[in-house]
Amino acid sequence: MQLRDDARLPVCASLHAQIERLEQDCRSMTLPALHEAIDEIRATAVAHRLVAIEGIAHAFERSIARNRQATAFGLYFDQLKLATGCAAADDEQTRDAMLAAISVRLTG
Repeated sequence: MQLRDDARLPVCASLHAQIERLEQDCRSMTLPALHEAIDEIRATAVAHRLVAIEGIAHAFERSIARNRQATAFGLYFDQLKLATGCAAADDEQTRDAMLAAISVRLTG
């Protein structure tokens, strides 16, 4: 994976900070507020064609909807933060690899 070096850098930096804030606050949030915060990250990613971030955020939302207590928040937050630094050319491969890493760690 290459580091992101394009015009989306400020968006990625903002998303990274937003993800870190959400990571700190998520356990005390209501389920609707948590979904809204993750959906906001996902929507920003879609708007800026950040495929990896969008895919991980979408999987995170699905996991929380299935069972909030069983969701591995740390894994999703770690992968989201990593995805903010990936090059656009790597987005699809990054998304697939990061989702696979979450899956492996959950079943591991």
